[in-house]
Amino acid sequence: MEKIEGSVQVKVTTGMKVRINPEEVEGKKHKGKEFVIASLPWALCGTEVVELDNLDGSRFSPAYDLSMLEITDASV
Repeated sequence: MEKIEGSVQVKVTTGMKVRINPEEVEGKKHKGKEFVIASLPWALCGTEVVELDNLDGSRFSPAYDLSMLEITDASV
């Protein structure tokens, strides 16, 4: 089977599961760990950010840069 590469754009909503891009320092620290988007995106200092929760519901980050995240499950 041929490998297909590319990207898909989706509207970010609460409840989506994400992981931190493994190329980022935080992504290496949290390799394989999934988080849940806990807010709609908003602008902060020239970038779009969202709140992130751990899968157990505890807060991971009050404002995490969307460009550093990869969506792993968009079904909400």
